[in-house]
Amino acid sequence: VALSQMAQRLGADAVMVTPAKEPAPATDDALVALYARVADGCPELPIVLQDHPASTQVHMSVPLLARIVAEVPTVACIKLESLPTPAKIAALNAVWAKSPPPQECTILTGLGALYGGFDMEQGTHGFMTGFAFPEILQAMNARAQAGDMASAHALYARFLPLIVFEQQPGVAVRKELYRLRGLIECGHVRHPGGNISKALKEALAQQVGRSLPGVDVAKPLPPAIFAL
Repeated sequence: VALSQMAQRLGADAVMVTPAKEPAPATDDALVALYARVADGCPELPIVLQDHPASTQVHMSVPLLARIVAEVPTVACIKLESLPTPAKIAALNAVWAKSPPPQECTILTGLGALYGGFDMEQGTHGFMTGFAFPEILQAMNARAQAGDMASAHALYARFLPLIVFEQQPGVAVRKELYRLRGLIECGHVRHPGGNISKALKEALAQQVGRSLPGVDVAKPLPPAIFAL
């Protein structure tokens, strides 16, 4: 609550809140109370509920997610990263189809967009994830929101090798991509993190070339490359 209040004072438009692992698993009532307390302490501040059990070891069921949204009006978004994500998105949307939440609540794809094509099919509203080429995710989502899933999937399939390559463990590959994009001058990773090897750097450059042939990635990607 205190961190969210500090963020609100500093001008944040929203906060993302995820439950922490406890020595004994938290009850559903305790998790609802967590979000309710943040909402009470930060009036009118939208909350993004992050569902990422791989990092938190907290597993929130679909009925619990629906309950939190129903009982905490400022929960305006769910960053859904609980595998298998397509099935959970479909189940949550099925609950909402029968009993719509009192407020608008969007669902965003995370997990590096690895499963983005399948998440979009189930009715997500966008992406909130680490990827050095957000223009690609924007193009995919624009097609999906327009109802053109065939084109959205075509873009997903086209750029999936680059998405997969970037999602390797650690931050070295992502930092090298940021360097290639002109966002940072050096991709060095601080100890104890590992730095990118010569072989991996060469493989990355080759994949960027395959995914974006002839494109200057230090500039915003031109819309023309997303033509199908």
